[in-house]
Amino acid sequence: MATKRSLARWSRRAPAVLVAIGLIGAGGWYAVSHGQSLFEREHKEKGKPAKAITVEVLTPKSGGIDRVCAQPGTLEPIEGVDLYAKVSGFLVEQNVDINSRVKAGDILARISVPEYEKQVLKDTADVARAEAKLIQTAAAITTSEAELGAATSTIALSQAEAKSKTSYQSYRLKQRDRLRDLLAQRAIDAKLVDEQEDQYAASEAATLAAEAAVNTAKEKASAAKAKVEQAKADQKYAEAEITVVKAQLDKSKVLLDYTVIRSPYTGVVTKRNFHPGKDSTAGAFIKSAEQGGTVPVLTVERTDVMRVIVQVPDRDVPFVTANATAVVEIDAIPGVKFDRNGKDKLKLARWASAQDPATRTMRVEVDVSNPVDVKHPYGILTHGMYGRVTLTLQPGETTAFRVPSGTVHRDGGKTTVRVVRLDRVHAVPVTLGTDNGVDVEILAGLTPDDRIVVRSSGPVEDGAAVTVAAAKATSTGH
Repeated sequence: MATKRSLARWSRRAPAVLVAIGLIGAGGWYAVSHGQSLFEREHKEKGKPAKAITVEVLTPKSGGIDRVCAQPGTLEPIEGVDLYAKVSGFLVEQNVDINSRVKAGDILARISVPEYEKQVLKDTADVARAEAKLIQTAAAITTSEAELGAATSTIALSQAEAKSKTSYQSYRLKQRDRLRDLLAQRAIDAKLVDEQEDQYAASEAATLAAEAAVNTAKEKASAAKAKVEQAKADQKYAEAEITVVKAQLDKSKVLLDYTVIRSPYTGVVTKRNFHPGKDSTAGAFIKSAEQGGTVPVLTVERTDVMRVIVQVPDRDVPFVTANATAVVEIDAIPGVKFDRNGKDKLKLARWASAQDPATRTMRVEVDVSNPVDVKHPYGILTHGMYGRVTLTLQPGETTAFRVPSGTVHRDGGKTTVRVVRLDRVHAVPVTLGTDNGVDVEILAGLTPDDRIVVRSSGPVEDGAAVTVAAAKATSTGH
């Protein structure tokens, strides 16, 4: 049974085996008939010289890549203000219109408020009255001081008179006593003694009167002194009154001055919203801002210098410094670049130091002097113009080189540039700097004489021999 099964299997496989043997024989016959073996053909192909690969090269450009931020910019005046009315009233005078050139302090408009005008007149009269009263108090002081001096002199005179009367009384007293002694000796008549008694009594009365006159003079002097003090007090009151009325007058003048609108600086009127009356007719009624007025009377802008407003994106914000330079191009003035203020390069004037959370940008301002000409006496740049602002935030490394971005090869953490040295390609490790998407800044690894491979006619490996051809112009300036 086993032998029968083996024979059966062989009978089924026999055709395939015979076909294989036939193919091998045919191959051998083909090799012999062509006079060479497969090994010989392969050997000959390996020994055949390979076709040379052609590469285009360029030398690296000296100097690094500036960090540049190009953004839209909008022009605004360096200073601008909406002038509102401080008080409500009728517009009776307006000396300017849009495009009027004005200087700082010029009167631009006047509002009529009659009650303020009357109040100034009243307060002026009050000041004059207070000043007149001060003059009166000064005269009263002079008069009362003179009266005090006269009263003081009267005291001295009365005291001298009282002393004289006292001496005379003493004399009469002695005369009376002597005559009384003589009368006691019956040497004289009693009538003489009576006469002396009368004279003594008269001298005594005169002494009392003189003493009373002294007291009266002293009282008058006291009254005169009090009058002087009163006059001086009146003078201080008058001085204080003058201070009060002058302050009131100043307040009234300030309120009246609110009716006058002046230019805060030299510039040009860019907006007018009201018209004054003609002749004696009142013009438009102006409502003050404090009473709900929302429309400015005039708008004045300073235009000798313009602000260029730029929004710098988040990635460039860390590089914003005072050393950054700018070039401004305005769409309405094609072909003109504003890159200097006089001899100085245009630089950043100010920046917000904070980003807008909604846009993730930071406001940056560049001040540009506004050039004037015959057609544009106030400056060719106007509020609202827009254009392109190119900010050079950081200069490139002076010792670096620039090569096209496509010539840099990155393999994991290794970065190389293929260069041709002695007609062979070498992958040179390099250190990268700024990459602007077109060129790459090479900080280390290259020399000025290196030839950078830009294109090749086929795959090329490190160390391969190549034929060199000059590359076409690239962004590096070659």
